[in-house]
Amino acid sequence: MTIVAAAAAVLTAAMTLAGAGAASAADYDYPAAIDPASIAITTVDGGKTVTQYEQVRVDADWAVPDGAVGGQTFGLTLPTQFARAGMTFSVPSTEDPSKIVAECVVSADRAPVVTCTLTDYVNGRTGINGSLWFSASADEQTSERTVEFVVDGRSTRVEIPGGGIGPSSPLPSEPQKWSWQANDGRIVWQLALPGASFRDADSIIVDDVLTAPNAEFAEHHNADGKLVVWSTDALDQDARTISNWTGGWNADGTAFHLEIPGPIDPARMYFVKYFTIPSSQAAGTVYGNVADVNGVALRDTQVWRVTGGGTGEGAASGGFTVTKTVEGSGAPEVPTDAVYTVRYSYGDPVVERTVEVAAGATAPRIQLPSGTVVTLVELSPPAVEGIEWGTPVFSGSGVQPLADGGAQLTVSEGATLAVTLTNAATAKPPVIPPTEPPAPTAVTPPNELPLTGQGTLATTGGDVPVGYLWSGAAAVLLGIALTVFAAARAQARRAQD
Repeated sequence: MTIVAAAAAVLTAAMTLAGAGAASAADYDYPAAIDPASIAITTVDGGKTVTQYEQVRVDADWAVPDGAVGGQTFGLTLPTQFARAGMTFSVPSTEDPSKIVAECVVSADRAPVVTCTLTDYVNGRTGINGSLWFSASADEQTSERTVEFVVDGRSTRVEIPGGGIGPSSPLPSEPQKWSWQANDGRIVWQLALPGASFRDADSIIVDDVLTAPNAEFAEHHNADGKLVVWSTDALDQDARTISNWTGGWNADGTAFHLEIPGPIDPARMYFVKYFTIPSSQAAGTVYGNVADVNGVALRDTQVWRVTGGGTGEGAASGGFTVTKTVEGSGAPEVPTDAVYTVRYSYGDPVVERTVEVAAGATAPRIQLPSGTVVTLVELSPPAVEGIEWGTPVFSGSGVQPLADGGAQLTVSEGATLAVTLTNAATAKPPVIPPTEPPAPTAVTPPNELPLTGQGTLATTGGDVPVGYLWSGAAAVLLGIALTVFAAARAQARRAQD
């Protein structure tokens, strides 16, 4: 176990004695934003195993849907074996690290809850996603190879480096000085003083001086004037507060004098803890401290490290809307609830989507990354009896009509293009079905056939129906016969006379 981990052990033990609240149920706008498969645990110092009170690092990937806005939240719940009370960290933008995509807080619950709140950076962006990471303390020993995270109400088991959280290293046998970063941004300094090293001393006298700022070290100071003094047994148990010590900080908070009166118990470990405020939390900033304990110099440095962060990104976006109008002589005959479908496509490979809109209405805004070239095509309008549709016309600022009746537009950052789709509806004249021709009338031949046509020369009969010709011939023969019969009768009378 590292010196920092051992220091964290004592601090965490004190916190455990004070008690910790139960984890509250997380309530996020996007509870499924964290990808459970991406959660990973590693050691901060690069070791292959984890011991109790050692610092570990948790990494995860996240994404929220298009339309997310500042103030909305996502996150996850940590295992009960971890703790990082009161910690906060920021997730900066990949394209501009000075801009923050999300601000995250880790609660002080026994199973800490991580809540990340999106900033206004995400407003109007698409494809918002990123990663996050933070440090945690492995507070509980476990022989289990995995620990349980909770994402969207579901348990996710994640492997621990080395297959478990082992016991912490034993307390040191020689005086030591440790330091680590507190969750609230302060630096914790701690002296571990074995009583056996001072068995012959009347008291333990500590003169501690913070290293003054120079080319190597940055300024830090104590602000609360406090010193915490206690002792434990050799197993780091049976903690007892020491209250009869004397001393205190100087006015500048840069040094203190402390005396722990004897008798000194050689079977116990004595601890002194205090806090300083760093002048900078920039990664890599170095702070120093030197303590003289009964003539023994104990030195320590703390290199400031970032304890949480990540990345976030999202494409700047714009959008467009489609408003439908119907014109022409047939417009009044088109049902008002008729729905028209517009297909829009973009990207490589091509993505195709459709949007429906009624006449006189505007479809919901379609948001896309800035610079996206969109092609619009109206699908066949609804069939309406007595209506003939003309070629659709797309119009609007930034809309480029195409020869086939479609159109193109380019999405602009932060802008919404208003597209109007107009159809001409022409009323067709009613179709009158053809009537049946009248049935032909039967012709009855005349009783007598005139010899000549009125006002014309006699006809040859070449263009007279055969029936008429036969009827005419019979009439002529009958006339001849009657004439001959009449002549014969007249001759017979004269003979009688």
